[in-house]
Amino acid sequence: MDWSRVTFTEHVTEAAVLVAECHVVFDFPPVEHAAYEIKVFESLKGDAGGRFFAVGTNRDDRAAFRPVASAATAEEALEACLANAGIYHRRRVKQASV
Repeated sequence: MDWSRVTFTEHVTEAAVLVAECHVVFDFPPVEHAAYEIKVFESLKGDAGGRFFAVGTNRDDRAAFRPVASAATAEEALEACLANAGIYHRRRVKQASV
């Protein structure tokens, strides 16, 4: 689909297209384990802070922490999202050991 041919009205404040999806598992033994579904989008309209953004959803607890990141490329957005998730889970491990 050629998205440049689609006209979004002023009432559509943001639009994005899914460009990639993956599943990752973080394992910080013995206390922290999380499986994420991560989706990478390309912004079609609006300011997402970068052309691409990635959002992670914990597969076991959809209401849990959701890492988000934006960047100039899809790969950079995914890497930043993974880094944000890793930082969050490392902090939980440190807090559990105190």
